[in-house]
Amino acid sequence: MIEGIYNNAASLTTLEKWQASITQNLVASKVAGFKKSNFAIESDDRVKTSYNPEQSAAQHTGGLPVRTTSINFTPGEIEQTQKPTDIAIDGPGFFQIQGADGNNLYTRNGEFQFNNENTLVTRHGLQVMGDGGPITIDPEQGAVTVAKDGTISQGNNLLGRLQLFNFEDPQGLTRVEGGYFEAPDGANPEAVEDGQVVQGAIESSNVLPMEELVSLIQVARAYEASQRSMLSHDDLISKAINSLGSTTA
Repeated sequence: MIEGIYNNAASLTTLEKWQASITQNLVASKVAGFKKSNFAIESDDRVKTSYNPEQSAAQHTGGLPVRTTSINFTPGEIEQTQKPTDIAIDGPGFFQIQGADGNNLYTRNGEFQFNNENTLVTRHGLQVMGDGGPITIDPEQGAVTVAKDGTISQGNNLLGRLQLFNFEDPQGLTRVEGGYFEAPDGANPEAVEDGQVVQGAIESSNVLPMEELVSLIQVARAYEASQRSMLSHDDLISKAINSLGSTTA
């Protein structure tokens, strides 16, 4: 009975994590290029809780179930915006961004703009990296054109090329503040050959709000079931204690 309470406590903790993942997906569902988090719950019969009255209950909540989280890198739909600094990736790869600390970050969010220094930056003000470094325009040289291969030009002036990068194992990337991804130590980005982009468009997130709402309902029902099961185990323990007390008396 004690084991049942601890396993139900583990279930409640896992369900709370799942709910937090769903909430993050819903909040970011309108963010260009956002990649949803997949949350999976598995049973592992090799993991069993054990009761030791010398330890606290918190030490027994790591048994069943086992949760796993991954990032869904399925591309979103390409949406036309007609804004010349919006650039969508049509195929695999990530834009390379220079983080505030100078390290490289990666994103599929192509909502770019030019800052006061006429440098191409993200909506957070981070520099977008071309094949020769940051891309800067001359505001007096006319409209900026982005070719399908990522080449950026103003009239006859070539300003650089947006190079796309990919990773052998994208699941090794870490999501950081701002929705960017950071590569782990030792992971070398590989340039995408024949990468394609679309000017005047963005990639929508791959979150389907209706699916997330259905999952939210599933979490709520599972949470209620675990609570009822925990209360049932608690009631059985109380009855057992009372019965033992009566027998002793």
